[in-house]
Amino acid sequence: MNYYEVLQVDHTCGSGDIKRAFRRLLKRFHPDRNPRNHAWAEDQTRRLVEAYHVLADETRRKFHDHQLRMNGRTALSPTGTSLGQGGVAALCRRMLNDLLEGNGSRATETYEALRGHHASFDFYPFLSLKDHLDCKFLLGEEYERQSCLRAALQLYEEVFEDEREGPRLRYFLDEVYERIVSIYCHDLVRHPDVEEAAELYDHALDLDLQAKDRAEILKRFSEVLLKLGQHDNARSRLSEAVRIRPGLKGVQRLCSRLGIEVGAL
Repeated sequence: MNYYEVLQVDHTCGSGDIKRAFRRLLKRFHPDRNPRNHAWAEDQTRRLVEAYHVLADETRRKFHDHQLRMNGRTALSPTGTSLGQGGVAALCRRMLNDLLEGNGSRATETYEALRGHHASFDFYPFLSLKDHLDCKFLLGEEYERQSCLRAALQLYEEVFEDEREGPRLRYFLDEVYERIVSIYCHDLVRHPDVEEAAELYDHALDLDLQAKDRAEILKRFSEVLLKLGQHDNARSRLSEAVRIRPGLKGVQRLCSRLGIEVGAL
């Protein structure tokens, strides 16, 4: 699909032109303005949103431009054979079908083979916006089931950011936020690789999370730092957690392990 044609703009247009075209066409095709052709209007609106989602993002736009210039695209299949653009699209669709049908192991093998050849591989333009989000979310679920928490978090966080940028479709926004918080607050603290857990907790502090969740994550981070023998850092993180959320449960236990009183934080 040529997203420039969808938005009726030239491929040299600027970001302002893209935004104006999107708003103009969205008003024209909005289902509320086309009550007699509601299904058609919804389909047109989805196409517009998908086009804007790609062209308003510099990285995705460059990738889309590259695809338009190419007569084909080379990638490797899971068996190591060369594939054209249609082959990559077929692999992406098969991966999504495998996830929907419960064949998660084959889906992750396909995903890792594609990423192995293209480290920055994205599902655009091989899947629609909705299918792209479905695929990432379901892959995240599969990696979570396999206890591959780093991979699960990466996919969940990508979905979360995709949902928040541009037109907010909110297919998974609330659910994926809960998954992210659940892993950080409940699963990661028991991760056998303590150093990796600490690295992921440090990354979590850069996320735009609610104050109560940030406080809980800081407390869990403190627990992991204690396991690493980093008492000063553990105390610092715990103190920050208490400042954000006084009365946070579990603080007394950690203070006892640190050999301090709660009031000393």
